[in-house]
Amino acid sequence: MAEREVSPVEVGQAYFELHHLMHRIVDRTMSCEGLSFARTKVLMRIANEGPMNQATLAGLLGFAPRSVTETVDALEREGLVTRTEDPHDRRARIVAITPAGTEAHEAAMAVKAKAMTEIFGSLTTEQRGTLLSLFDSIRSTLVPGDTCS
Repeated sequence: MAEREVSPVEVGQAYFELHHLMHRIVDRTMSCEGLSFARTKVLMRIANEGPMNQATLAGLLGFAPRSVTETVDALEREGLVTRTEDPHDRRARIVAITPAGTEAHEAAMAVKAKAMTEIFGSLTTEQRGTLLSLFDSIRSTLVPGDTCS
C-alpha cells in the first residue's frame, strides 16, 4: 500500500489540535494543584532569570503588559511574588519570587512533569527522540519576530 501524501497544512492543523489539547490538559492538571499554566510561566521565568521589571517580563513571555499586571497582582495577593520600585525607572516595578513562590513553582513543575510524562509516556524512547529531532528541525528554520510577512 502506497503512503498518501500529507500536506504541510494538514500536519500544521494536527499539531495545533494536539497543542491545544495538551495545553488544556496541563493547565487543568496544574489548576487542580492551585496554579494555572499562565501563573506558572510567570513564576518559572522569574525563578530562572531573577527579579525583573514587568515590561521585561511581558516581553519575555509574549504577554500583553495588562495580562502580566493582572497575573502579577494575583501572585502578589497570594504571597508568591513581591513588587518593588525599579531604581532605574521610577514608573516601573521589579517583580521577584518569594520563598512561597519558589515552593509553588517547584510543586507546579512536578505536576507539569507528571502531565508531560502521561502525555508522552505512551511513546517509545526512540519515538520521543524522533519527535524531538523533528521539533528541533522545524524550530531551526523559523525566524522569531512579530512580522506580517
